[in-house]
Amino acid sequence: GLFPVDTERFSDLREALEKLSLNDAALAYEPETSHALGFGFRSGFLGLLHMDIVRERLEREYDLELLATTPTVEYAVTMTNGEEIAVHAPSDMPERERIEEIREPYIKATILCPKEAVGAVMELCQERRGTHAGMSFLSEARVQITYDLPLAEIVLDFFDQLKSRTKGYASLDYELTGMRPSELVKLDILLAGDQVDALSMVVHKDNAYNTGRGIAERLQKQIPRQQFEVAIQASIGSKIIARESVKPMRKDVIAKCYGGDITRKKKLLEKQKEGKKRMKQVGRIEVPQEAFLSVLEIGDGDGKG
Repeated sequence: GLFPVDTERFSDLREALEKLSLNDAALAYEPETSHALGFGFRSGFLGLLHMDIVRERLEREYDLELLATTPTVEYAVTMTNGEEIAVHAPSDMPERERIEEIREPYIKATILCPKEAVGAVMELCQERRGTHAGMSFLSEARVQITYDLPLAEIVLDFFDQLKSRTKGYASLDYELTGMRPSELVKLDILLAGDQVDALSMVVHKDNAYNTGRGIAERLQKQIPRQQFEVAIQASIGSKIIARESVKPMRKDVIAKCYGGDITRKKKLLEKQKEGKKRMKQVGRIEVPQEAFLSVLEIGDGDGKG
């Protein structure tokens, strides 16, 4: 999703996308609304590089400030009442109690690499929930490896990781093979108790804790300090699986108390504590662009998508 930082520039973003699409046939977009970010567009790209180029052009040529959310794929959900629905964004995912089965798109990936890099390529594919489908030697030095992989695991940073682990010598080709059932859950991110739907994502149940912990740690470094403590939580439904805190800024209210009665100092500290408690109840957190970009880089640190 692409959202303008200034919500009043939504019409400017629409005009800019219309002009860009005239000379970029691969760019697709449709209007979308987010509770956290307002009006924007869900956009389709050929990959992360294409997304970076389009965002850079929109910001440089049309003087727009944009926020980009995490790329997603389309999921097919079977409800407990037998109804079939298509989910395009994590925020549209129904409650877990109403879901009978979730199916996600799979691909058949063909990777060409030097024989020295076979171990690194297979390790990467296994990390991304891949199933080994075959391997053949094209020559003494080059190997062709075939894997069945979930599409959601390669849209983020799979190709970047593949290039870095093979020193740039690997190539990737893939084709869609259909939908398969998977144990998927919706991972929500809460800031000071408020859910930020633009940071939600659909992940495999086995990877949920590591992904939630990684996002919380990255957001802790990106969210500016407030006058009150900000809790960053990752949750699945009502269950909190990871938490980090942004420490509050603190004024030294007892700086002028030279010596004197300890009860006076305690009274001032208690008064400050009450004020911060009130602030926490009414305070709103502004999420900077760097926080959304840090979620896109979640695979860099722990090897998980």
